[in-house]
Amino acid sequence: MLEVLLVGAMFVVAMIVVGVVVAVASILGFVIMLPFKILGWALKLLGLLFALPFLILGGVLIGGAVLTAILFTVFLPLLPIVGMAWLVWWLATRGSKPSRAGAVS
Repeated sequence: MLEVLLVGAMFVVAMIVVGVVVAVASILGFVIMLPFKILGWALKLLGLLFALPFLILGGVLIGGAVLTAILFTVFLPLLPIVGMAWLVWWLATRGSKPSRAGAVS
């Protein structure tokens, strides 16, 4: 019975040792890989910095096209009203000439 208890205790100690070794190896791997990760982030930011003018240009062009389409869609139904108002204004001002009755020569 004592042997089983001793084997169990040795197994628990062995698992603790293996866990500590794996944890130390994991931390050591993280510390070794950290400069490469930082370098990767820096290169990604550099790529974003180079691509930023193109992204802005594309956003402006696509945004302008979308805004134009939206404005066209919104203001298209107003065209008949604007046309009728222009027609009324044209008819109202067509026959009137400036009078010179009060002009002093």
